[in-house]
Amino acid sequence: MSLDRERAPEGRRAVRQGLAAALGLALTAPALATAAEDFVVIVHPSVVGKSIHRSDLAALFLRKAARWGAGGTAVPADQSGTSPVRKAFSEAVLGMSVPTVVQYWQSQMFSTKPLRPPVVKGTDAEVIAFVARTEGAVGYVSKAARLPAEVKAITVVD
Repeated sequence: MSLDRERAPEGRRAVRQGLAAALGLALTAPALATAAEDFVVIVHPSVVGKSIHRSDLAALFLRKAARWGAGGTAVPADQSGTSPVRKAFSEAVLGMSVPTVVQYWQSQMFSTKPLRPPVVKGTDAEVIAFVARTEGAVGYVSKAARLPAEVKAITVVD
């Protein structure tokens, strides 16, 4: 009987921790879903496929991967650090705030094998133009952007 009493607080604590974790996920999920709706990922028509896994897209933008699944070189394009669409993309895809992404790139540039961050474009129109003319390019624009036939939108999947 005393053994059950000793375990009871641990059991309640585990339940409380589980509920806290579930609540945290419940509060985070709508924020990620909302952020994901604030941008469209676009690629050069040479990129094969209609969708990309969120983790694969993050790997391209963080330069942890350099090639598309079909083997072509991936050329990511970011938006300005002050852009609302960059904030939405960084949080939804990279899982980081824009200042955290900037810190990531600062540390990468001073590492033993420095990586160059993605090219930065100032507007949706500049990202669209870059992606349209650069084979293997990937970028993101606001949902309101008008997409020409020279680029294609792809879906981000989990």
